[in-house]
Amino acid sequence: MRALFLISLLAVPVFAGEDGYEDPPPIQRYLAELQLGDRFEDVQRIYPPAREWPSYIAPRGRVTRYRVEREYSKAFPSWTQTMMLGFKRGRLVDIQVIYNADRSGKITPEELARDLSLTYGECSRSGDKFWWADDETVMRVFPVEVPTLKDGVRGVAWRTSIQILDKDLYKRTDSSGPEGDRD
Repeated sequence: MRALFLISLLAVPVFAGEDGYEDPPPIQRYLAELQLGDRFEDVQRIYPPAREWPSYIAPRGRVTRYRVEREYSKAFPSWTQTMMLGFKRGRLVDIQVIYNADRSGKITPEELARDLSLTYGECSRSGDKFWWADDETVMRVFPVEVPTLKDGVRGVAWRTSIQILDKDLYKRTDSSGPEGDRD
């Protein structure tokens, strides 16, 4: 009887979740050469400032948010227009990367979400916002409007954006759920 029980255990894959399918891997806490938990000094070592980065303290969550544009840094990813970096107690808790026009033209938020779903499983969705969450991290993909100036005419353009953040921070700063707008 005991041998039959042990054999039946071998027939069940050890990697299967409750539904019998393999669980998706944890969300990577690494984006644009930065990792959640990095110190501010580490981030500035990777992206040395060419000038002071503009910042503000978000009222919800008390996170210091820095806006890093290409011209604000001596080194910058070629596919990126802007990075929004959130720090709490000197540690990186939020990384948002806004793709430049060229990269956004090649991959829409829907396409990026589809590609990420191959790794992280089916995403949750609300309108044009997509998100995944595990025990520690939330990852979001969504379009953002950025101001433009072409031939002296101001306007806006849509860009693809990806964001990873500590799940605890997300719970504290957003009562409307992962699909809701934050700060």
